[in-house]
Amino acid sequence: MLLNIILPILLILIVLSLLKCPIYVSILGAAIYLQVFVNHMSLNNLFTGVFESMTKSALMAVPFFMVAGSIIAASSLGKRLINVFIELLKAVRGGFPIACVVANGIFGAISGSGPAATAVFGKICYEPLKERHGENLSLGVIVSSASLSTIIPPSVSMIIYGVATETSITKLFLAGIIPGILIVVVVSIYLIIKSKPKQGMEKEKFSAGSFGKALWKGLPVLILPVIVLGSVYSGICTPTESGALSALYAFIVAVFGLRDIKIKQLPAVFKDAARTTAQVFLLIATSTVFSQAATVAQLPQLLQEAFGSMGRIQFLLMLNILLLIVGCFFDTGAAILILAPMLIPSAMALGISPLHLGIVFVANLAIGLFTPPFGLNIFVAQSVLKRPMGIISKSVVPYIILYFVSVLIITYVPILSTWLPGAG
Repeated sequence: MLLNIILPILLILIVLSLLKCPIYVSILGAAIYLQVFVNHMSLNNLFTGVFESMTKSALMAVPFFMVAGSIIAASSLGKRLINVFIELLKAVRGGFPIACVVANGIFGAISGSGPAATAVFGKICYEPLKERHGENLSLGVIVSSASLSTIIPPSVSMIIYGVATETSITKLFLAGIIPGILIVVVVSIYLIIKSKPKQGMEKEKFSAGSFGKALWKGLPVLILPVIVLGSVYSGICTPTESGALSALYAFIVAVFGLRDIKIKQLPAVFKDAARTTAQVFLLIATSTVFSQAATVAQLPQLLQEAFGSMGRIQFLLMLNILLLIVGCFFDTGAAILILAPMLIPSAMALGISPLHLGIVFVANLAIGLFTPPFGLNIFVAQSVLKRPMGIISKSVVPYIILYFVSVLIITYVPILSTWLPGAG
């Protein structure tokens, strides 16, 4: 019974994807199939659900964070951020690439967008990294570390998961902090071992004066994550209000404080944010109606029966494999909206916390952002840096392994995800 429903859905998704239909069209096609041929119901409810899925107030956080990310990408704030960590870590072996990883993590705490981080730090870091450590390491670090934007809060993917599963978004933000730091540490250890400056390049020394200047210039952007996350965790703001606060702060700093963005440039900045927000909302709308149709078709119950014979360890292993495969082909938001509502009953029956499950979801799907052949960060890097797909794909292989090791630790040590929310 389960295969009789799932196989046609997979066929529809694959065929429409091969025909280069947008992913939301593929998902809508699968939802129509479920509604008409499995549920034998009218399409009226389906299209009503498209509009109703947009009425959840938690989704208002998405456009605000997108605006903040677009403003930072268009200003000098990203460059100021990376310069702080370059000056701080330049005396450390592998300091420059580690600075890129850490800066991506901070940027993720502001924008929640992996592709945006790839574009911003690709332009800033590619040439200096290539000069010091070669093209392969440069590309790998830039493309892979941008995925931290999915894991480190406030993450748009976490907001989507929270809406899809009715899990506290504030607690999800807390749950992502330690796993995000873990990945940064694992990748940094690898870079310390791997990084060897080219012959003839002198080892740089730490300069308190240079670091002080970089820190002063970078203070406007370093303050932003503190404002956003501090306001959420202290209870002063909801995630939506903190998103609005981040957009307003970035606007004031970039336009009136640093004067990086002219008033005449703002329409292009807002257009970029609007385009990205529209794409996210289309995915949310179509994925939500797919989930509703799947629920009527009793797919969650069938999946729970299929996983019923599994223990907790086997279930989490199968979930990791499934998410890694799905992440290679599907947008992160779409994957969460389709799979999370169907799999959460099985997870909860096994005693797996929704918070832990959410972090397992976003950590696995983050790998898909830089996994060939369809990783979105790879396409952005190819467009921005003008490098062949084959070279970029080869450069990310070590980081896929590092992230996978980190994901296994996150998966089987749940306290990494649940401790901070529990302590709060």
